[in-house]
Amino acid sequence: MFIIILVFSLLASTLSSIWLLKMKNKKWQARLVAFGVNSLVLSIATILLYKLDVNTFHKQTEGFLGSLGIVVLVFFIPIITIINFYILEFVRNRSMSFSN
Repeated sequence: MFIIILVFSLLASTLSSIWLLKMKNKKWQARLVAFGVNSLVLSIATILLYKLDVNTFHKQTEGFLGSLGIVVLVFFIPIITIINFYILEFVRNRSMSFSN
């Protein structure tokens, strides 16, 4: 379940930030949108999952970062944002090389 939420957050923030980068060509605004979308999606998912089933977070002590429990989604906000920064740099450099 956590993997699906993390991949959805990565896709949503990447697509929205690339769209903004192509529209306005402002890298810092695209980065801010990526961070905002990540924070919003992962925070809302954490709150909703906690309200739906509190025991889910306390039972999962196995697996990668499983001992973090409910904090695992919030922990990935900066990680996914850094991945988005690299994707934006790749897209920006790629589009600049095609335009020359």
